[in-house]
Amino acid sequence: MRRIPLILLLSTLLLGCMQSKNIDEYAYVLNVGVERGTTMPYLVTVLVSVPGGTEDTKVENVVITAEARSFSEACETLNAAYPSRLSFARASLLAIGEDLAKDGAQTAFLDFAFGKPDLWPNLRTVVVKPPIRGVFEGWITEADPSLRKIKTAVGDLSNESGTTADIGYSTYLEAISDKRFDAMLAYAGVNGYGLEPDLLGGEAYPHVGGSLLIESALKTSTAGSAVFDGDHMVGILDGRHTMEVLMVTDAFRKGGMRFTLPDGSALDAALYRMRTPKIRLKNGTATVELFLEADILEPAFASADRDALITFLQDQLETELNAVLSALQSVNSDAMGFGRFRAKQFRTAAEWEACGWKAEYQKLSVTFSVTLMRGHDPERA
Repeated sequence: MRRIPLILLLSTLLLGCMQSKNIDEYAYVLNVGVERGTTMPYLVTVLVSVPGGTEDTKVENVVITAEARSFSEACETLNAAYPSRLSFARASLLAIGEDLAKDGAQTAFLDFAFGKPDLWPNLRTVVVKPPIRGVFEGWITEADPSLRKIKTAVGDLSNESGTTADIGYSTYLEAISDKRFDAMLAYAGVNGYGLEPDLLGGEAYPHVGGSLLIESALKTSTAGSAVFDGDHMVGILDGRHTMEVLMVTDAFRKGGMRFTLPDGSALDAALYRMRTPKIRLKNGTATVELFLEADILEPAFASADRDALITFLQDQLETELNAVLSALQSVNSDAMGFGRFRAKQFRTAAEWEACGWKAEYQKLSVTFSVTLMRGHDPERA
């Protein structure tokens, strides 16, 4: 075995330490946002965490912006204007401005920016109602100086209530490049900017993304979803309709829904995923079988005919699923992912690309079948 002299090894280690940078020389970018600029094509916004001590809570969070023609140009401008060197190694959230997303103008910028090694492909991706600066600043509070809340908010909402989508940047890119499904991204905005109707129209539901009419320490909320046709954002879905899309894509775990009964009274039910949906697609038709468990939460219905209630809820869900699909087809968004099943029927990628799936999707006839099992504990959360 070859032996390295100890003095040479120590010299190497010391040289490495001398060349390394002090951790305090860096400021860490946690959020990256891009929207349309005023004088240049893009306005890049970053939320920066500056270490202020040895404890996790001793940090300062600031928001800085730069207009630029490219991501590299924005980085150079931001680094020139900021006293610490900016590191993207801890970035965990990518915000796409709604203004860019509606035109698909974000794609060229993001393709270039996120090929860089210091930006992770699994960045949690959201669509934001501009200005992004206001949204980022709305996430900063003294109660949560390390921004743990925003790191988990989207995932928690998706897993615990189903009211928003949770996908990373790599999945977003997959949707655009492979065209087997369309992306559905979480939607964020400053609280109270006004309710907006979702793709189904009618009265706006409070879970439309970013429009929660609340007062809290956080001035920004995340709820509902932005849906895409390729790289173009074509509308938003409120929290309830997002849940129903997630049920089909098998991303739904649990959530609550309020139903209006024939006599006009309201009924709240907690819904839980039981098993993977069964989806079959053939000759321009598809069948979707969903399997859920329902807990009826109101004690007033404890002595009611539960079987009749379950049947009513099944019918309501099937009706709403058909309405959501129709709305998605009207804007050419395959957010439910039927293209995944159509693509499996081809042997090569070339054959799949030549089939003209989106034209087929516009005419696709889908039958939804919902099976609800009664919950045994009406008090279960």
